[in-house]
Order: sequence, then C-alpha cells, then structure tokens
Amino acid sequence: MAKMKEYQIFRCPHCQCEYYNKDAVKGKSVGDPMLTCPECGKKSYRSSILEPALISEGRYFDIKFSSVYGNMRIVVILILAVFLFAVLVKRDAYLSIYLVCAGIIVYAIYGLIRAIHMYIFLKSDEYDNDISRSLSRLEDEDYAQMIIHSQKMDRTSVYYYQLHNRK
Repeated sequence: MAKMKEYQIFRCPHCQCEYYNKDAVKGKSVGDPMLTCPECGKKSYRSSILEPALISEGRYFDIKFSSVYGNMRIVVILILAVFLFAVLVKRDAYLSIYLVCAGIIVYAIYGLIRAIHMYIFLKSDEYDNDISRSLSRLEDEDYAQMIIHSQKMDRTSVYYYQLHNRK
C-alpha cells in the first residue's frame, strides 16, 4: 500500500477558511513562506516554510531530502543493530571484528552516497532556480525584513553573502 503525502492544512487568518497546500508537506519545507488564500486572495506568512536564500546549502538539502535520508538512516541503524545482536549472541571475536568492519563500510557508503547527492543537487538547475526566485522575493525590503525577523538568517546563506559583499 502506497503512503500518501501528508499535506499541511492551513487556516487563513483573514477569512478563517481551511485549505491544503500541495507544496508544503508536514514538517519543515523550503519555498515561498507567503501563501495566498484561495478564498479571499490575501497572503499570510507560514513559519514551517523556509525561504531558500536565507538558509545554508546544507540545511536546504537536509530539509528538501529529509524523508529520503531519514529512511536510509533507519536502514543503516537497523543493519548496525543486527550486527550488534549477532556479536552479542555469538560472542565470537573474529565474527565481531568482521561485523563491525561491515557496519563501518555500510555507514561509509551511506555517507558517500549522501555527499555525492548533495554535491550534484547543489550544482543543479532546480537549486539555482529556487535560490534565484527566493532572491527576487527578497529584493522587496519590507518583505525581506519581515521574513528575516520571523525566520532568522544563516551566516552561510546566499542572501547573507550578498548583503555583506555589497558593502
């Protein structure tokens, strides 16, 4: 049975209607934090949606792919738990050394896959487009001040870098 995405239900602070946002899933997500109500057309801020240009590349990647790498992390932990169980049950020194080495190799492969995916994704057009749309939204100074005040800004973010290189 396939798992359905759990979209967030939002309540408009202006007209009190409830609506789904197909772009925002449960938990943190990245994108435009200002949502437009389908009933009244007014915009409202959502703290669960982070502005991409205000967060670091690593944090952006972690939020964007949290479900994929969260599931992989669970698999790695389960494999290591099986290794540990085998070591405790068998009490064989050679077996324990092999299982610990295998666990280290599995964890290293997981880290390598994640690092390669992060490197490739951060060089992709999708990431560049998200950042450029975010930067264009942040050109409005009132919007930028409101979002930075609400969300804060990472010191390793693209927008922080641009602000400090203009001076």
